[in-house]
Amino acid sequence: MKTSRIKPLFYALLIAAAGNSAAAEIRTLNSIAAEINGNIITYGDIARTATVMHENAGRADIPREQVLQAARQSLMERALMVDEARNKQLKTTPAEIDNEITRRANQAGVNTDKIYADAARLGWNREQYRLEVAKDLLIEKVMADLTEGINITPHQIDQYIESAAKENRTLPAGEPYTVYQVRRILIKISKNNTASSVGKRMDLIANAVVQGNDFGALAKRYSQEPAAAQGGLQDLTDHSEAPKVEALLQKLSVGQTAAPVQTAHNWQMLQLVGKRTETDPEKIRREAVRRLLRTQELEKAHQQFVERLQHNAVVREY
Repeated sequence: MKTSRIKPLFYALLIAAAGNSAAAEIRTLNSIAAEINGNIITYGDIARTATVMHENAGRADIPREQVLQAARQSLMERALMVDEARNKQLKTTPAEIDNEITRRANQAGVNTDKIYADAARLGWNREQYRLEVAKDLLIEKVMADLTEGINITPHQIDQYIESAAKENRTLPAGEPYTVYQVRRILIKISKNNTASSVGKRMDLIANAVVQGNDFGALAKRYSQEPAAAQGGLQDLTDHSEAPKVEALLQKLSVGQTAAPVQTAHNWQMLQLVGKRTETDPEKIRREAVRRLLRTQELEKAHQQFVERLQHNAVVREY
């Protein structure tokens, strides 16, 4: 057995259903591979995660040992983040888990029974898979604390462009991008307004929309963001919103209203008013710089976060 600290890993593992069973490893799958802050990681855990990672990579030429090592490191980082969620007293409810599994099923174009069946082929029974989904949601909430405050201002974009010109650096190559004009109702989750209570409130608002009430008027009355004054009307782009929101934007047809969706710190309801492709060269250039700066800030925040978690973490590898 060896004791060590884990290395930062700059990608997020999405636990999702995959079609093939994890290959049996030489060691007993139930035996302990590592322990981090008292959390056990078995060889079975590593094998399952490696199978998912290999499927998601879409490449057959990656050495199995390399994938297994990446899976081990990812599970260690995952355990640290779940610990952090517990320390922050973050929780998930059965309803949140149900909603997430339903979202995954809808995204894959299948029903929830198929999601559970695919999980079973990887070695998770129903409750084990629900636990993994709960961990995903907790990690999402932890990561939202890092990303929610990262907003790139026009001044930062100006500074980067000016600096690049002085130093003869090439600006990132931009390309036309989609601008979504939406009306949005956003209600924040807080200690006094739990995810469950806000979700129920959003359901009532959604029912009001279905019954013919004006979305913009409801946004003015209930939404908790500056755009509420304009009936929730605003422009959104990819790589600026929570992943669930971006996925919705990409699927909505003009005039369509989406069912409420929960992100880490709020519930949102979107109505797509229109969308267009931005082709103005200057706007494309500035958007490319914004995305670059945001990516850099995200990576920096993630690295600092993981290093902080590692500082007092004790890892035993067997």
